[in-house]
Amino acid sequence: MTYGIIKSKNGGTYVSPIFALRYEGWKSEAITFDETFKKIEKIKMWNSAFGRIQRNVFVIENDFDTSAGEWAGYDWVINDKALFEVLCAKKDTEIENFPSFKDYCKSISIPELFEIKGEKDIASLEDVAFGFHDSFIREYTENEKSIVIRFDTTWDCYITVTFEGVTEADFKEKVGQILDSEIKKTEDGFLFTVLDGFAGWIDGCDYESEIGEPYIKCKKIFWQIEIA
Repeated sequence: MTYGIIKSKNGGTYVSPIFALRYEGWKSEAITFDETFKKIEKIKMWNSAFGRIQRNVFVIENDFDTSAGEWAGYDWVINDKALFEVLCAKKDTEIENFPSFKDYCKSISIPELFEIKGEKDIASLEDVAFGFHDSFIREYTENEKSIVIRFDTTWDCYITVTFEGVTEADFKEKVGQILDSEIKKTEDGFLFTVLDGFAGWIDGCDYESEIGEPYIKCKKIFWQIEIA
């Protein structure tokens, strides 16, 4: 199932299935339930407010084959012309008018910690974090065999990543802001690499740029999200 964390109109958050997505930069849209699970909504994934762009939809898992500018989703949703006519005119409609949605009217519980096990899990983290593009490292903790990093994504959420069973690392004091990164599955675990970034503040220290790409090799990766 494709689902995400949605910012509600009252300032809170809730988890909803996502029935269709249309990626088009700041004009991206999603079809979801409202916070009451009584209405179907077509909502903007980004919103302009207080002089800045704010994020409304955090896609945690995407099973759709999305391409820029086109709707992708469940066939029974994107092929329903009557639904789209209503949503384009009114932005929302009662579920009672479209009974097929009733099967999805159930609460979704998401784990406090997500574990990366394969390529699909890697894609989920990279999607919601935008590859950590423009992210700042706010906290860095290193123990004997684990590294925990709290990233301020600058996209309205914080993501804390725990690298367990660290076998090799050259990371601390080498980066403060990330421009580009990648996670790769290896034969014995995972490799997280910062491909491009700037020096910056970590734990109150201003580090200067150093030669070489910061990286962490580990056995397991877990992550959790905090909506800002």
